[in-house]
Amino acid sequence: MQVMEAVILGIYLLGMTLIGIYFTKRAHSSESDYWTAGKSINTFVGAFALFAALASSSSLMGAVGSGVALGVPFLFAYGFGAVAILPFTLFLVSGQIRRSGVSTLPEFFKQRFGNSVQIIAVVIVVIGMTFYMVPQLTASGLIGSYVLGIDYTTAVIVLGIGFTLYAALGGMWAITYTDLIQGAVMLIGMLVLALIILTQHNGFASLIQDALAVNPTFGEITQPWMSYFGLFLAFLWFGIVSPSAVMRNFASRDARTARRSAMWACLLYLMVFVFGLVIASGGAALGIIDSLANQDMIFVSVIEHYMSPILAGILFAGLLAAIMSSADAMLLAISAGVARDIYKEYLNKEASEKTVTKIGFVVMIVASIVGIIIAINPPQLIAIMVGWVGGGLLSAFGFPLVLGIWWNRANTAGALAGMIGGSITFLILVITKPLALVAEPIIAAPVSLVLMVVVSLLTNPPSAEIQAKVDSYHSG
Repeated sequence: MQVMEAVILGIYLLGMTLIGIYFTKRAHSSESDYWTAGKSINTFVGAFALFAALASSSSLMGAVGSGVALGVPFLFAYGFGAVAILPFTLFLVSGQIRRSGVSTLPEFFKQRFGNSVQIIAVVIVVIGMTFYMVPQLTASGLIGSYVLGIDYTTAVIVLGIGFTLYAALGGMWAITYTDLIQGAVMLIGMLVLALIILTQHNGFASLIQDALAVNPTFGEITQPWMSYFGLFLAFLWFGIVSPSAVMRNFASRDARTARRSAMWACLLYLMVFVFGLVIASGGAALGIIDSLANQDMIFVSVIEHYMSPILAGILFAGLLAAIMSSADAMLLAISAGVARDIYKEYLNKEASEKTVTKIGFVVMIVASIVGIIIAINPPQLIAIMVGWVGGGLLSAFGFPLVLGIWWNRANTAGALAGMIGGSITFLILVITKPLALVAEPIIAAPVSLVLMVVVSLLTNPPSAEIQAKVDSYHSG
């Protein structure tokens, strides 16, 4: 057990839980407060919240681990796509989807395309976000087992329950303000570690030379081109198709605030990959990647090698911040999908707001348990798991969402064809594995696009009312 690191980690977890308890009463006062923080979040808080929701364990442990294991070009493909998320989101959906007045992604699909598309969307959200929790829980288990001196399974269960508790108690209010803190801890910790590595290696040029001397393949392309392009596409679209990220737009005060939050979050996210390149180079210079049972643990090895116990404890808190800030957003998206978009919409339209938020609370707990069970025996590197989720969501939601905002002629039949066709194509490619690793969206997303456009043109156009609603997304 790493005593100092464990103490700092314990204090950090306690602090996040207390914030959740503090916001419990406000969050449970209405559905709007629970899922969108009363649509009152300002630019500063919103930028950190959006950044923290996107900067998951994959952006830290996953990017560094895959960068050292598969070569720095893999980290670049990941980083370029991830940093481009927010400018892409800023221009394509941020302001428009905030003007729609809805609170969840499936609710937008109902407004634009009707009930059938909403129901399909909820199913995809619940499955996708539950699977997306697995790499977060995997990372928490790796960190917890190392720092606390307990076995991996116990660490997954304990820390999984920990971040579920404050998210379920405090809803979007707690999630947003804990993400503000977690984003700052994450950035500061990575900055300090990067500066220490650069100092010990006498600058960046010397660091790269040291890394290549120990690991000559660090700078080489080790995967087929489709893997790099598929990973880039999956992350480029992630801010648009991930329900947990899109919900941040709904929490903003207005469309302008949503767009400004995305702009500033982009700058924050860029820093993560600049620091990540330095940290990955420091990890390659250690020459221990092949000796690790789990290659994502290279980030932890770098921390222990270069930092004192106190600083290491702070950065472990930063890693946990990345995990918690993304996992809580996923849990919120799952609970909103089931409680609001299914239970209240179709099972009990007269349900009180208190009842709906209570159901959301229970759904979070259940989703967390399912994620914990899968994470006990995780299927792949963290970055690869997140790449699959991003690719799957892009294949299902990417073009139905974007064309729903920008093309008046898009209709219900087209959206259903694009959503279902893209999803099925993606699953077939994942199962049969005819393509390079994480290259599935290169095929599945265009299939979704073609199906949506062709079917929309072959069937009746949407009503004049729906087309007027599309125009309203772009006004003001």
